[in-house]
Amino acid sequence: KESQFPPIDFEDETGKKEQYLLKPMNCPHHHQIYDAKPRSYRDLPVKLAEFGTVYRYEQSGELSGLTRARGFTQDDSHIYCREDQLLDEMCDAIDLTQLVFSTLGFKEVQTRLSFRDAGNKQKYAGSDDLWEKAQHTIQAAANKMNLDYFVGIGEASFYGPKIDFIVKDAIGRKWQLGTVQVDYVMAERFDLTYTGSDGQKHRPVIIHRAPFGSMERFIGVLIENYAGDFPLWLAPVQVAVLPVTDAVMDYAKEVAAKLQQEKIRVELDDRSEKIGKKIRDAEVMKTPYMLIIGEKEKAAVSVSVRRHKEGDKGSKPVDEVVADLKEEIAAKK
Repeated sequence: KESQFPPIDFEDETGKKEQYLLKPMNCPHHHQIYDAKPRSYRDLPVKLAEFGTVYRYEQSGELSGLTRARGFTQDDSHIYCREDQLLDEMCDAIDLTQLVFSTLGFKEVQTRLSFRDAGNKQKYAGSDDLWEKAQHTIQAAANKMNLDYFVGIGEASFYGPKIDFIVKDAIGRKWQLGTVQVDYVMAERFDLTYTGSDGQKHRPVIIHRAPFGSMERFIGVLIENYAGDFPLWLAPVQVAVLPVTDAVMDYAKEVAAKLQQEKIRVELDDRSEKIGKKIRDAEVMKTPYMLIIGEKEKAAVSVSVRRHKEGDKGSKPVDEVVADLKEEIAAKK
């Protein structure tokens, strides 16, 4: 509660008073959706997901740009499953999280099994038996997925243990991003049930899954990881079109339009600056490719290709350049 914003008092035109709260997490809303209709064992697993903004009143001294904010967006997913489905669903969640990190180029990812501190049980909800069962499942999933993990005692959430994925940025700082959690507690607190094959009511097990964690933090760490020098497929601007003079501006616009038609992110530098300055500015912005256009290129329906940090790659026909760019983007190099 200490991290929640205070209630907001609201009075409408009729004098009716209500209180509103900025939600600190998405979980309760998903639990209510699950509970909105009867569930059978045949329905499970039920999977709910959203990109939801949450608000937490972090102390001012703890705030830090995108990586620690008071309002942020979580890629929250909750999987409501039976006991016999739990291990496979955990492994699928781990696999998805690993795919996110590998695709986005994080080479050093540590895995922490965040367990409760048994010497400080008052911090945690749920019985000893449920915690032992949840921690055993976490460890079994980690072993089945061949994770190289370490155990963090006292790092669990109050309602269950979790697997935390910790990455290093370009200067060696560690950031906790994705997480997969096992939760036996909230189904009981929210009275969530399903009808089993025996006709009796049972509690689902809940997996909390967030491969990115905080989207803002993830983007901040991603920028730091690449030091702003993104691979082509991730770069905000993939290509800069640099006309040498205004005389070739119309042709430069045609080239830029052709790239845009192919869904390539392009900027046309139409400033009245010398070509040397345009190239330097594009290099400073770490734009992966620069296409330089002069009278010779216009006449040959070509462009002079320059790669960031690699220099001149020679002249090529525009269609060939487009094909090469699309191939490199598709390969996520």
